[in-house]
Amino acid sequence: MARQGFDPVVLARANELLRQERDTFDQQKREAHTWFLLQVVVGYTSVFLLAFILAVSTYILINNKVFSATVVTSAGGAIFVDILGLLIGVWKIVLNPGSVTKLEPVTRLVIPMSNTETAPPAEP
Repeated sequence: MARQGFDPVVLARANELLRQERDTFDQQKREAHTWFLLQVVVGYTSVFLLAFILAVSTYILINNKVFSATVVTSAGGAIFVDILGLLIGVWKIVLNPGSVTKLEPVTRLVIPMSNTETAPPAEP
């Protein structure tokens, strides 16, 4: 007569598989949290950097008689190139929806039947 239940080895393997999958999910959760913090820091930093570049360049352009022609030209270029580059860089690196990690369950645990049990017959 076949034994009822599972072999201890099968249960131990299933427990170990479940532990590893839980560890994998916990690691993905930590990485998602770290990535979120990085996105927040880069987002706020880019806002302050954008405001700083805009303020300094605007001050130089308004008071153009005090500064040399090279500095005024550079300030005009900074407004266009740096701000545009900063916006594109932040979008591609941080705010891109494709870069957001989505947490999904990693458990794919299927407990195999013990060696002493027979598989149920397939239904036609």
